[in-house]
Amino acid sequence: MKILLITNMFTPYWVPLLKEISRIAGGRGWGFRAAALSKMESNRDWRLEADKFGFDAAVIRGLDGKTSERGLTMRLNWGVFRELSGYKPDVIITSGYDSIAYWQAFIYARATGRKFVLRSGTTMMSAKSVGGIRGLLKRALIKGSDGFIAYGTKAKEYLECIGADSSRINICINTVDMEYFRERAGAGRCRRDFPERRGRYPGFLMLYSGQLIRRKGLSRALAAIDRLNDPEIGLIVVGSGPQEAELKRFCERRGLNVYFEGFKQQDGLPEYYALADALVLPSIDEVWGLVVNEALAAGQYVLCSKYAGAGHDLIRPGWSGELFDPDDIDALAYAIRRLKKDIVNIRERRDEISRQAVREFSIGRSAQAFIETFESVGSAA
Repeated sequence: MKILLITNMFTPYWVPLLKEISRIAGGRGWGFRAAALSKMESNRDWRLEADKFGFDAAVIRGLDGKTSERGLTMRLNWGVFRELSGYKPDVIITSGYDSIAYWQAFIYARATGRKFVLRSGTTMMSAKSVGGIRGLLKRALIKGSDGFIAYGTKAKEYLECIGADSSRINICINTVDMEYFRERAGAGRCRRDFPERRGRYPGFLMLYSGQLIRRKGLSRALAAIDRLNDPEIGLIVVGSGPQEAELKRFCERRGLNVYFEGFKQQDGLPEYYALADALVLPSIDEVWGLVVNEALAAGQYVLCSKYAGAGHDLIRPGWSGELFDPDDIDALAYAIRRLKKDIVNIRERRDEISRQAVREFSIGRSAQAFIETFESVGSAA
């Protein structure tokens, strides 16, 4: 069996999972190739070296348009059919349905009798609508798909809502290299200079990691901290984006203990997970939220927006985190105050939170879900 996965781009989070899928597939005598529609989107600054991926990878020729705040990029990839006809896959899997290239792959699969698998993270919370022309198109693609991979339970619910057969949906938790974040954050806390570095910040320290754009909702978290008026609360902000100057001005005016560290490559993130006690993800529009995976792997407690799919699958409420409504500033402020009061107990279970997250949401488990899906659609050929 030959498998071709088409995705928007290769990211530091995708690469370890694709490498593991390739390793397992190779052990079964299958061919596995991943093709990206772009080297990098305009709103991303990751540094990646394709020759070190460890799997068969390609970038399909094309042009990128502007990337929207929601992360959607208009693309025209004229090399899609050449990639498909050249590799001749038995199974084609796409990372969604929001690109012309994904529809080209779907049409090719239906015209040539290949199996088509849709990987989707869309939820009822992130979808703008299930009706209209877009809804009809989605239903047509879903009706013609042979199998589905959902990011999590909320993504599965959405697929079922728009017509997917539940028995053909495999949940594959969207994840990162959990061991990497556990080990690196743990090592950071063991460094000789860690107490001195941690002492530069307030006693209770939270972390925000992500783009500084409106849909990420950081202004709501800042408003909640401002409302508490507590000098013992600090927030590290790791990321960059068009809202940065506006957010900095607000913090300066209000005298908040907020530390803007700018954008960091993946290898620079564990330092901040080691320093902070908790992660806050206040997004008002978030399909998943891989920072939740990272934070839990590092042993952090997570305050997660109810709109992020990750929170519904990864968090054990009251033990490793909790969900909140980012539109309710008072409720978020109350959650932060309560968390601060209980932080000693939470620090004591940090290692247990980390071990549980690494065990249950590993790259290996997610890769196996992909393999099971390929087996299922392949055996139906």
